[in-house]
Amino acid sequence: MRIAIITAMAEETLPILRKLGGVVAEDCVSGVTIRQIETGKHTVYLATSGIGEIRAALAVQLMVDLFDVEAVLNFGFVGSLNKTLPVGELVLVERATHYQFDISAVDGLPPGCYDGKAEPYFYTDKELSERVQSALPRRLRTVTAASGDVFVADNALKTRLADTFFADICEMEIAGICLAAERNGLPVLSMKVVSDGADEGATESFSDVLKRGLSRYEELLPVVLDALSE
Repeated sequence: MRIAIITAMAEETLPILRKLGGVVAEDCVSGVTIRQIETGKHTVYLATSGIGEIRAALAVQLMVDLFDVEAVLNFGFVGSLNKTLPVGELVLVERATHYQFDISAVDGLPPGCYDGKAEPYFYTDKELSERVQSALPRRLRTVTAASGDVFVADNALKTRLADTFFADICEMEIAGICLAAERNGLPVLSMKVVSDGADEGATESFSDVLKRGLSRYEELLPVVLDALSE
């Protein structure tokens, strides 16, 4: 299978490179660094998109147009909006809202609702998520992601996102990835590690998480790729 793996930053890409190895080609197309990796039954196209929804959506479309990929995986770091989610926890994204999308002044749809949608969410692939969960020694928590082009740092916005969209985490790419994948009829799986606490006073920073090597998602890559082989 031809699989796209989308990450936003080099820091999110490197753990995957270290785990998979086997790079047979590397290029930079439209500002997106793409590495081709041959692993088992799959050809993986590992794309570092850059931060933000538009860049992430562009990366997905490049993978479709250039390599005709059949599935999209997303890995990376996120901030917590839920005080029960500790720094370092690994989660699966069940659904994502692009909370900055707002056409309510035109047709009265609530913020986050794209035209043609009845609710403000994009959903990842339920069947693929369940296959991965079933293969894990311990099931991961599933979460709702608030996704937008803002690095969320203040408690007021965190509270609004949690209260309005029932979001557990916040980040800056998954809504764009889901939108592009939906337009192309592709399944999406997104695995994230919490790198910032829900409280502004959290004692551990993103840089601390990087230093401690808490990415963790790369440890489960073989399970994810095996699930795609079924």
